Amino acid sequence: MKNLLSIAGKFFLILFSINSFAQEEIPIVIEDFIEQHELLISYRGNDGEIDWESKNEINKKIRFFIEEKYPNVISTRNIMWDSYETYLSPYDRYHYHTFIVAVKIKGVSKMKYLNVNYSPNNQKVDSRFIWNDEEKDFVEKVIEEIIDP
Repeated sequence: MKNLLSIAGKFFLILFSINSFAQEEIPIVIEDFIEQHELLISYRGNDGEIDWESKNEINKKIRFFIEEKYPNVISTRNIMWDSYETYLSPYDRYHYHTFIVAVKIKGVSKMKYLNVNYSPNNQKVDSRFIWNDEEKDFVEKVIEEIIDP
């Protein structure tokens, strides 16, 4: 009986954990993609270029992210919208905007450019790039794939 209660307790703990993780991730629905597409159309200027300057809150998040993740950055100059990517499959859905940010680095005379991604779903900024002192530039992180023999 004691063993049965232990197993039942572990089961409910696992079920609760899965449920709480699922609640943290907001599911992306088709309407989210449509909203982002319409947003991009509304930001298009007369010349056909996307004017993202009016999205000051996103620019603030990008600046804060860079200050936190890259301590060698002295200042952030320009934040330029680059692209919007979507992905739909039976197993995964995501979409994000890519921005190119001109930054000034300590001890480097030329401006450097960093790609950052903004997810409109959870409103978070991230980047796959790290600073490489040898190359004096940002390089994409290499994610090692674990292969079982």
